[in-house]
Amino acid sequence: MVPYNTPMRKKKVLFETLGCRYNRFESAEMAYELCKAGYETATSASGRVDVVVINTCAVTAKSAARARAAIRNAKQTHPEARVVVTGCYSETSPGDVARVDGVDMVVGNAEKFDIGDVLSGSGDETNIFVGADMPGDLAVRPVTSMEGRTNAYLNVQSGCDEKCSFCVVRLARGRSRSADAASVAEQVRRMSDAGIKEVVLTGINIGQYGSRGASTLSGLIRRLVDTTDIARIRLSSINPNDVTDELIDLIATEPRVCRHLHIPLQSGSDLILQRMRRPYTARYYEETLDKLAALVPGIGLGADVMVGFPGETEEEFRRTYDLLDRSPLMMLHVFAYSPRPGADSSHMADVPARPVAKQRSAALKELSALKGERMRGRFVGKTLDVLVESSYDRNGRLKGFADNYIPVLLDGPDRLMNTIVPVRMIQESVGRLYGEAEEKRSEVSLCP
Repeated sequence: MVPYNTPMRKKKVLFETLGCRYNRFESAEMAYELCKAGYETATSASGRVDVVVINTCAVTAKSAARARAAIRNAKQTHPEARVVVTGCYSETSPGDVARVDGVDMVVGNAEKFDIGDVLSGSGDETNIFVGADMPGDLAVRPVTSMEGRTNAYLNVQSGCDEKCSFCVVRLARGRSRSADAASVAEQVRRMSDAGIKEVVLTGINIGQYGSRGASTLSGLIRRLVDTTDIARIRLSSINPNDVTDELIDLIATEPRVCRHLHIPLQSGSDLILQRMRRPYTARYYEETLDKLAALVPGIGLGADVMVGFPGETEEEFRRTYDLLDRSPLMMLHVFAYSPRPGADSSHMADVPARPVAKQRSAALKELSALKGERMRGRFVGKTLDVLVESSYDRNGRLKGFADNYIPVLLDGPDRLMNTIVPVRMIQESVGRLYGEAEEKRSEVSLCP
């Protein structure tokens, strides 16, 4: 074991993040706290590493399996390093995590930002630090060193007050709480000053932002538009019942608010939605999408869909398929249901057989590919404003995303990196658009 009190050098910590965008930003926040505690973040998995922090997900059984595989790989790659496992899997199943060979410490979601203090403790045996109460407010840390400098995530809400029967994330994250709007705005200004062009606002249930106070999600976005110069503001996944008229108006009228929403459906059957305890109907969902498509031309819409939930018959699945088929969605994130320990649905009967769920999943993925191709094809011959990333694809082309989240490849000079440029779309192929930068405009004006 590498000594932890060596005064000659800083201890190096390597992060491996699994799961959602929310986890990615929390890893950056943990790195910030560990930097204050005297650690140095490892830039790659090669070389000396003293601590490996694995930030886990627990949304599906596959998520937990990936976490266990990551633990074993970390110990094999860095046998002398201390392996610390945190995140939702650690919070919901700390005993299971502790029993995985190679784990030195298990740290819960409430304790993860005190990880420097946890690591300063002595002892080589497995230690479990899980069970502290979640804080009342969500802290905003001055993190500006993200994965790349083009866009960055910012967690503005955590926890969830809804009680979906299949979900264990609400158990892992506690009740809904929000970050102070003034602190969020200050952090966005820091990110912009650091060269970041797009901030992605994330949350466990972001539509509940400000639910315990006077602020709202739309109010927060309006504040960011009015008080910061960040080029783009994008939202992460938001439930359909939280897509308000005020939010739609912001997306439709503010050019700095991206024309893109990811709105979970889960099922197009009201019977299954009731069993899931989702707070909307299939008709409400469909009307929300139709309203967005009518009021925000060119908007990119995505959805989460779950197949194989207990009680899902062929007829109920057909309702889901037909709703999605006629919708303006361009992308589907398809899950096969897996019972999670602690979730109410784990006690439900009539779970479709795995081959049936697999077949339904394949049908929806095929539909997703078709809808995406059709959506992208609508923009061939048109110009979209593209945020060019600070790296190339494997063929040496620049890559980026339009504001409606369509991926774009283009040829061009390095000076286009980390800028928003107008790109004329020439061709659609293999899940993306190919285009040419309109250099005569150099960089898009963000004013209406």
